[in-house]
Amino acid sequence: MPASVGTCSAALILILVGGAIFPVPGHAANSYGLSQSSAVKSSLTWLVSNEKSDGSFGSSQISTPPAAYALWLNDSRSPKASASFSWLASQLDDSSSYAWGEADIPGQILYTLSTSGNVRLLSNSSDSSGLLAYQQTNGGFLGWYDSSSGQQTTSSIDTGMALWGLLGMHAISSSKQQQAVSYLLSLQNRDGSFNLTRTEASNHYETLGPESVSTTALVVLVLKSASLTASDTRVSNALDFLNAAASTNFTASRDNKGHVYAAALSALAFNAFGRAVQATAAVAFILLQQNSDGGFRDIGRLSSGSNALDTGWAAIALEQVQPGPLLSSFLTPVLLVGLIVAVGGLAVVGVLVIYQVMRRRAANHVVASATI
Repeated sequence: MPASVGTCSAALILILVGGAIFPVPGHAANSYGLSQSSAVKSSLTWLVSNEKSDGSFGSSQISTPPAAYALWLNDSRSPKASASFSWLASQLDDSSSYAWGEADIPGQILYTLSTSGNVRLLSNSSDSSGLLAYQQTNGGFLGWYDSSSGQQTTSSIDTGMALWGLLGMHAISSSKQQQAVSYLLSLQNRDGSFNLTRTEASNHYETLGPESVSTTALVVLVLKSASLTASDTRVSNALDFLNAAASTNFTASRDNKGHVYAAALSALAFNAFGRAVQATAAVAFILLQQNSDGGFRDIGRLSSGSNALDTGWAAIALEQVQPGPLLSSFLTPVLLVGLIVAVGGLAVVGVLVIYQVMRRRAANHVVASATI
């Protein structure tokens, strides 16, 4: 009997451990902290290997900011990050560069320079005032090209990125800040999402906000920087919209595709407002989208293969959103399956023990009968 009990106990332990560590189908094992760290390492390796000698990524003022910031978050003394930030600063200092074609580009650059403490790289003190010049009388910032009117117009992406950068630089007055916030809030829909402009819900040609989920997540992040809190119904409604998007794998209504860029910004937005469970779920989705080369590509991009913009923002989200608690929503099914397996295993062990006891009793009864 003791040997049987020992064998059964060992089996039970194996069942309990196995049920707790093996994920259910549809929930990748790399949802765990260890492989999140591995995913970060792979994405940073991709960024390092794709950085040009001048510090840029594809000579793009749009893709380089998040790539540089991701490298800096991993190592604030990274020579690769320093080279990228130096290149970005040179682009802002040159008033004729492509960076000054619309407000969102210099806004994103100023945000990453300021949040990483690299403003000192700017040699032109008028960079901030140059961005402020894009603000219009309606409070929004100019940049998006409206094909129907044939001219540039204000948009949530241009206004959001510009305000984000100016807030980081402490270069905007409270009155102009409020005007920009009011403009952003005027673009909010009843479901909590934000439109691109007052006449256009979204447009996939807007690189920094190609669909409503990423647009909404960006605005939420900017509103956080503008000191709005989760108790504000407009913020909570936007977060609820993002939560609904997360439940459908960040699918945009217009294309029914899951977007990793939207997931990255949403993870940061959830994290900024303390919604840890939703942030962890967003990270889980991001991990499932990583390409074999370590990079990322949003499914809505016109180009093929990994790119610095999506890889940069995905890496930032993976670096800043810590692995959630063991009982977070997306891990619960894993533990539930483990519990079910454990209970089932315990039942099997119980049946085996009872069987062994009954068998021995029957054998003893036969031996006793034979001696009478």
